[in-house]
Amino acid sequence: MSPYEIPAADSVRGELTERWGSPLARVQAKLSPVLHPWLCRFLSLSPYVVMASADGQGRCDASPRGGTPGFVRVLDDRTLFIPEESGNRLLQTLHNLQENPGVGLLFLIPGMRETARVNGRAEPVSRNDPRWRDLPLDDEERERLLWGSLIHVEEAYYHCGRASRFSDLWDVARINRNQADPPLPKRPPTTAGTEQPVGRAQPAGTDQPVQHSRPAHGMADGAPESREGLPQ
Repeated sequence: MSPYEIPAADSVRGELTERWGSPLARVQAKLSPVLHPWLCRFLSLSPYVVMASADGQGRCDASPRGGTPGFVRVLDDRTLFIPEESGNRLLQTLHNLQENPGVGLLFLIPGMRETARVNGRAEPVSRNDPRWRDLPLDDEERERLLWGSLIHVEEAYYHCGRASRFSDLWDVARINRNQADPPLPKRPPTTAGTEQPVGRAQPAGTDQPVQHSRPAHGMADGAPESREGLPQ
């Protein structure tokens, strides 16, 4: 059995299909093999996208990307380019793409309930690739960026705003309250690779942050770059 064959999922899908029936024709019709004008406009206004990928064993990762609105370039109705900024150096998405090119993209526009979804195949492109000079990058980006992902679109569609509405995702009062009084620190005091398990309290009277056995995101030489955001 392949890692993608889950009998329980087939069973549940069968039960739901029997109970609810097939999707309505108008729902099926929204699935497009190309980026139609509404989707192109949405992407040009979006400053944020989540890229989902999986390795050859089906182990998944979802990674956010952000930039100025339209930072994801629409090259044509079947192709996108996502410039890749330097990040935490884990390169989890790139590792997955070495084994499995399939990706799913979720685009958001702040304050807009609706989202845009794009599924397809990702092709990593480095600045040494001859195609790099033809990509729609400005001179500063062309020199600064090291790589990006060409996305070959296989399916794209508008997604209604029910999830955003149910969650009050863009509730202005809640956003202002969380910005004024964050409900939790901006990062946990411990991360992967710590010598002290997450959730285990430090000894009473200890006022030192947990030391890390290897560099982690936001860390330098195993020690926090700053105490900002850490519980005191």
